[in-house]
Order: sequence, then C-alpha cells, then structure tokens
Amino acid sequence: MVDKNGLRAAFTARLHEALDDAGVRIRGRGVDIHKHLVKVGAEKSTQAISKWLNGESIPEADSMVVLCSWLKVRREWLEYGVLPKEQTGDSNVRQFGAAGDSNVREVTRRFGKVPLISWVQAGAWCESNFEQHDGESWLSCPVPISESGYALKVLGDSMTNPGPGRSYPTGCIIFVDPEAESKTGDRVIARVPRTNEATFKILVADAGRQFLRPINPQYPIIDITEETHICGKVVGSFIPE
Repeated sequence: MVDKNGLRAAFTARLHEALDDAGVRIRGRGVDIHKHLVKVGAEKSTQAISKWLNGESIPEADSMVVLCSWLKVRREWLEYGVLPKEQTGDSNVRQFGAAGDSNVREVTRRFGKVPLISWVQAGAWCESNFEQHDGESWLSCPVPISESGYALKVLGDSMTNPGPGRSYPTGCIIFVDPEAESKTGDRVIARVPRTNEATFKILVADAGRQFLRPINPQYPIIDITEETHICGKVVGSFIPE
C-alpha cells in the first residue's frame, strides 16, 4: 500500500519550501494562501488549508494547479518531489501520429486523479477496454493524462537498474496512459499470451521485430507476437518516500 502519511508530510515540506522561495511570510501563511485562492476563484476553507500546511492532507487537483502557478513550481515537484522544481511549459492537449498523417488525432489530457489498480486489472483493462475504475485508491497524476489513465505499483525488480540510469524499483508508482501512442524506446505496459496479468517493460525493435526488454539484464527479453497487447505508455512515475 502507498504510505499516505509519508506522502502528505513530504508534500507539506515542499509546500513550505516553495512558500519560502516566493517570499510568503511564515506567520499567517494560511491567510495568505486563502486570499490568493479567493482571488483566482478557487476558494477553499481555512481548515483545509491548515491541513495542507500541517501534513494532514494534500490539495485536490484544482487547488494544486493554482498553488503551482502562484509559486512558480512544477506540479510534479510540489506533489511528488520529481525534479526539476521550476515550471516548464506543457500543453494539456497533445497530437499523436506521424507528421503529415491525415489520421493525426487530438487526445485531451488533464491533471486529475487516476485509480491505482492491480496488475490483473491492468491486463483486463487492456484486453477488454476495462472501464470499472475500482482501484484500491486514487492518486493525483503529476503529468497530464487521458481519462482512461491509471496507476500501478511496481512489483519485482525486472525494471530495477543495477547501475546508473532510470530505475523503477519495487514500490515505485507508475502512471499509464492507454491513449498515448507507444514507440520504440518507450516504457510500456503489455499483456502477454497465456497470462491474465500485465507486464512492465521497454518496447524495443531489432531487425524488423519488436520485443519487450527489462531494464534488469538478469531477466529475459520477451518476443512480441500477434497475441501481445500493448496496454499503454508509462507517462510518469514517482517513488514514495
């Protein structure tokens, strides 16, 4: 299970850091936050704001976006501690398809909560357009994601990097977007033949064939066949503190 108390405490520490950087006074911070939220039409109760400042809760998506805009920090950093800290421009609407392709489509992405589901559920989600969002809990996604997105908790060490480089150890939370186009080199969730569960691997290609490759070299590469289903692209991750 996700350590929610740890997440809340870590968020509060980053919130105070961002407030310090923005020059917001220490005494009366709750009042200053409340005034800004009212100013932009996103008013929350003073009790709710007090809980943000004391590590008792994390703001909902609308308040989180307002805080990040005001304090000029990235939502990925403020909510989950994912660097870099400073804001970068990022559109909530992305295009998919090759340049000049008449079939290029737009998929609307938004910041919001997605269900944390099991790996068996992820396989069903992929296979039968599973739409029952009955995850054990809901997590705020730190990046724009489609409405069909979901989160998974990494199990095992096949995607743990024994050396330098990006790693996804056991317990890491990954966010999956089934609407995002997957290409060679992407981290993907796939449903392989003869199993009801999904697997997390890197999509690779060689000599005209595609494979699913683990980061940990101790695990085998998986051939992609006609029965293999790519369930979605991993668009974000964080390691709970």
